[in-house]
Amino acid sequence: MIKSTLIFAVVVTLLLPASSNAGDVSAAQFVPTSPNVITSFTCKNGNTPVQNTVCGNQQLAALDLQLAMIYRAHLGAADVFERDQLLAAQRAWLLGLPVRCGLNAGSTIPASADAISCLSDSYRARIAEVTNWPKPEAAPGDLQKTAMVHYVDYNLFVYKELDPGQSELLGIGLPKFFPIRLPNICSALADRAGEALSDDGAIDPTKLDGAKELAGSHGPASGVNPQGGRIFVDIYRAGLYGGYQMRARSVALSGKAALLLGQTSVGDYVRSWANNGGRFVSFASQTGDYGDIDVFTFRGQLLALMTDAIGYNSPAPPGEAAVAAVFTISQGAATPTCLFEAYLMPPPLWMGTFGAQPALTPFLTLIDSIRGGPSDALAPSDRQDTYYFLDDTRWTMLNMPLLTLAQAKTGNWTGWLRRRHDQVLDRLYDWSQKSAQNQAMFNTLFLLLRPAAKELQAIYVQQQGLTANQAEQATALAMMELLYQATVNFAPGLGGDPADPSAFRHYHPRYAILASPQ
Repeated sequence: MIKSTLIFAVVVTLLLPASSNAGDVSAAQFVPTSPNVITSFTCKNGNTPVQNTVCGNQQLAALDLQLAMIYRAHLGAADVFERDQLLAAQRAWLLGLPVRCGLNAGSTIPASADAISCLSDSYRARIAEVTNWPKPEAAPGDLQKTAMVHYVDYNLFVYKELDPGQSELLGIGLPKFFPIRLPNICSALADRAGEALSDDGAIDPTKLDGAKELAGSHGPASGVNPQGGRIFVDIYRAGLYGGYQMRARSVALSGKAALLLGQTSVGDYVRSWANNGGRFVSFASQTGDYGDIDVFTFRGQLLALMTDAIGYNSPAPPGEAAVAAVFTISQGAATPTCLFEAYLMPPPLWMGTFGAQPALTPFLTLIDSIRGGPSDALAPSDRQDTYYFLDDTRWTMLNMPLLTLAQAKTGNWTGWLRRRHDQVLDRLYDWSQKSAQNQAMFNTLFLLLRPAAKELQAIYVQQQGLTANQAEQATALAMMELLYQATVNFAPGLGGDPADPSAFRHYHPRYAILASPQ
């Protein structure tokens, strides 16, 4: 799975911590607490009645934390369609929990013994369901890696020789050319990067000819240092803005008081280059970590490869490239050695190269208008999960169509998607009958559907080089997903049944993908 996708400005103050305790609680008269309660969300005034009850009961808090860890691990490893399925099922479970256990708004705090017992049983049942969530039956082949090759390319970052006097005209003190260290190793890594590319867009040293992984994202968290002692790579489960994925933060050697490489290492290396394309960040990513860190031996050298998070959390501005940096480790020190442009990001549809599209732009706006704001019945943390991943999926669908097309085929999602699409159209029609305003929005949406699809298909061919057949299939996927996203508030559990998608491979759809209003 790609290490997730939409680039936008993260408002740091919205990031909820992974846990909280009684010291974090405000307005304690509304939130009864136990001294050692640790939950997956922040205990504070304004939480839902269910969360208030969890904050006041150590056993429920432990169950909540256990569920969150299992659920987030599944989310972090899921493709975009499985993630849709997981999120929908979780929304339906969360929204049904207060009614099932008698904890609607205005419920008495503290909750009754029956309510607490009901919550305990519900959490245990949900933990079992998510733990045993069916994994999609993967189709044979390596479609996802092939798709990633279209978007990820480890190009060696070097300056071309400048004409005499050019540096003076640019007003910067560039040398005639920029020498790189260990060019043979850098060139060899670049040459072999495509072969070692994994399906998330990173180089996997275990697949790199001539390399031996010692520690890191594609191996153990620690390993023996051939130069003496041990090597440690800090691997952890990222939070929401890291897509709940396994990410990496640093490299350390045994016996060293300070880190060998940390979150500023790649950014500092990039900033040391003159004319770095406006990329002046001094941190690894918007979440202060890396997509991957690997320490390995290659051609007699001990190397650390640190790769930016591909896509969503890349610090590169739109149209620029995320980077990967190689450091040579020797005598307890790390020396910057190679710099790669790792990910050549396609320009986002809503800015830059594509500009405003006559049908697609208002179509996307109307989807968001129909979806509306998040449901007040969900806790703030759950609303954030929903909307972050919806935007993430939209970005991936629109900007990396070959990837989502590969995921749909690899996971056998096609029949399941057509079944969900039929349900979406039924729910949209039911919604349209509730008011004249809804009916007008519904009609406009479906009048824009075909022209918007035509524009998107043309973009895929002209801007991304897809074949006509690839563009048509990718456009169909995107349009089904966008229409589904319009329904998440008034049909929150749609498509959330925990069934293997391959069970629907022979589903016969009732509606066309690009349907017309009836």
